[in-house]
Amino acid sequence: MLTADHFLIDGETFIDDYNVEIARWSNSRWCSTVPPLYGILTDHRIVLQPQTRKHYDPAIIPTTYIAGVTELNAERHGIMLHLKTGHRIGMFISGDPEHRMLLNLRALKVPRRAVRFEGDFNISTIQRIIEYIADAEVDPRTMQ
Repeated sequence: MLTADHFLIDGETFIDDYNVEIARWSNSRWCSTVPPLYGILTDHRIVLQPQTRKHYDPAIIPTTYIAGVTELNAERHGIMLHLKTGHRIGMFISGDPEHRMLLNLRALKVPRRAVRFEGDFNISTIQRIIEYIADAEVDPRTMQ
């Protein structure tokens, strides 16, 4: 698996990394999907890299496209990203009992220094990961 340093670009600061599972509403409850994702939060974006043996390009969500973040109303700890495009992305965050990702994302909504990340937001990268997860026939024990 690639490390956070691999994904950083000039002028970007690493904040934290997380184990993320996309949450999908099914049969009147939130269910996690496989494969899990390696989530990297920087001061300018969220990078979501599938944790698989085969390499896939990561999905990138610039923080400027995040309209808000709330707690996911589920049995497990999770968040709901509300994007400026009107999309919502539910995520379970494993190993985050202090809700750091939620708090860090909320802190990023406070006005920042003058440096801005001017990356393009490409909804197709997010859609590609969603379709991959929805269509994946992955054995959760082997992640293959």
